[in-house]
Amino acid sequence: MNTEWLEICKQVAQERAHLEAVQGWHVASDQPLFFEYRWEHVQEVVKLATWLAAQIDAADRADKQAVDREVLEAAAWLHDIAKLRPNHAQAGAVEAAQILRQTDFPPAKVAQMANVIRQHEGMFRAQGDDPLEPIEAAILWDADKLSKLGIQALAYGLSAPYYQGKTLQARRKETQEWVNDVLSKTVYSMNTEPAQRLAVRRYREMVAALDAWAREETESNIQD
Repeated sequence: MNTEWLEICKQVAQERAHLEAVQGWHVASDQPLFFEYRWEHVQEVVKLATWLAAQIDAADRADKQAVDREVLEAAAWLHDIAKLRPNHAQAGAVEAAQILRQTDFPPAKVAQMANVIRQHEGMFRAQGDDPLEPIEAAILWDADKLSKLGIQALAYGLSAPYYQGKTLQARRKETQEWVNDVLSKTVYSMNTEPAQRLAVRRYREMVAALDAWAREETESNIQD
């Protein structure tokens, strides 16, 4: 896919991610950044959304609903462009629609794309809730949350400005609390079967890594 709207989506996403990182790290806009955390996140969400769409399109189901790749990819690139604002999903949906209306993106799909972005905010949904609709909203939610699960997610979180200046022990404890209190609910909030399978595996690996970290911490405190 090589269209004007796609390049504009990527450009806007990268510019907003850079601005957020500049503010997060408290550096001048022309200074090197320690880590472009939002840009890393957005790119990962796009990859996961693309993978999930392929899994869903390939599935042999009676209720099969084809994924609109244009709607999904535009939403994935632009879902966090308003991250620095309150109610960022709603604000981002409005702005993303304004951006795409000035490109060659299909006009009839703009409202659906905005609706997909509007539904992605939050870390978990109540157990038993019906899957989000349309299917593109379900996939974006799943991709966004999957990016927060697993070993790579641990590396991502520990590289963000939030942990700047904290000791290793504090980082481990706060990460453990986040995994136990929040991500334990996130893992069961997936809308699609492929995302649920991957979420369970990633969460299990994340917990195992943190348990190993805690053991190492204990071992280093043992006095001879």
